[in-house]
Amino acid sequence: MARDCAGQRHCARARRHRRRRAAGRATGARQTRARTRRRRVMGKNRGGSASTSTMKAGAAGVKEELRVRTVDAPGSKAARKREKQAKMLAHLSVKSATVTPSTKQALAFGDVDDADHCETPFKAYRDIEPFLFALAKAMKRTKGELKIYDPYFCEGSMKAHLRALGFESVYNENEDFYEKVATRSTPEYDVLVTNPPYSGDHFKRILEFCRDSNKPWLLLLPNFVCRKTYYAPSIGAKAKPMFLIPDAAKPYRYWAPGRQGFETRAKGTTPFETFWYINFNDVLDAETMRTWWIKKYSAHSTCDIPSLSDALPQQQRLQKRPNPKVRAILASKGVKNITSTQGLYFDPAKAAHKKRKDHH
Repeated sequence: MARDCAGQRHCARARRHRRRRAAGRATGARQTRARTRRRRVMGKNRGGSASTSTMKAGAAGVKEELRVRTVDAPGSKAARKREKQAKMLAHLSVKSATVTPSTKQALAFGDVDDADHCETPFKAYRDIEPFLFALAKAMKRTKGELKIYDPYFCEGSMKAHLRALGFESVYNENEDFYEKVATRSTPEYDVLVTNPPYSGDHFKRILEFCRDSNKPWLLLLPNFVCRKTYYAPSIGAKAKPMFLIPDAAKPYRYWAPGRQGFETRAKGTTPFETFWYINFNDVLDAETMRTWWIKKYSAHSTCDIPSLSDALPQQQRLQKRPNPKVRAILASKGVKNITSTQGLYFDPAKAAHKKRKDHH
């Protein structure tokens, strides 16, 4: 009896096993038929037989299309973010349509050093476009409404450069700036942007004007200005400028019209290493703007903004070489590297060597 029960149990297990195998085969057959139908449909849609790779490519295409439709849907968060980013970086694709003339026009003011007569390159204005745009937003103005004042006239190409970047309200006329200051007839403006003459006391006078105007200013000055004794008193204790410094191996190159021997094209010159001195004058916070620029623009720029905790840009601090007597005293005390100082004038070879050394 026990043997019969065991035989019955074995037969039951065998029947269950057969049923499962049959069900599995049926399921496999159904899946195979479904795959075949999908291949046929995709083959017809693509005008031929469908391989496995074709099926995968088709499935990937469908997924990508669905993703793009979802992401690029009008008003979606991703679409708005991309549109905003494209708008922010639009100035990078702008090219200057202005060519600095080879001859200079007659100026309405005297006491001019011919070496001061240089036009600022378009690249320099493109580098500060984010800050001008931020100032316009802070003042609740459009880029076209922001009033920019450049008191030093050369040939007027800076107006065309800024207009190409979207700033249409720019004042830069052939007139005597210091006479306008004396008669208190300078124009109304929101921000001062200029590259002043290098001779005489122009640096000191423009810094004092900016201090007294109590408005934002962006000055393109040589690297030695920030270590002059008149610098701190001229900008005032309230000013905390930051420095936008271009790549030392690719400095700003200025164009000098009217130079002898360059009658067909203005002479390009880089007399000093120059960078932007930027003071927002409480309209914007400098530290916040530095963080914002590093996050949004530094990857697309060849410039750098040193930490505001530094009194001066570290890479631009210049030391005067001691006189022979002082050098002898320092040498007797074991002081090394007495003569290893950075030169005042721009040297392309030294700049390129320094860049290679920093990368290594």
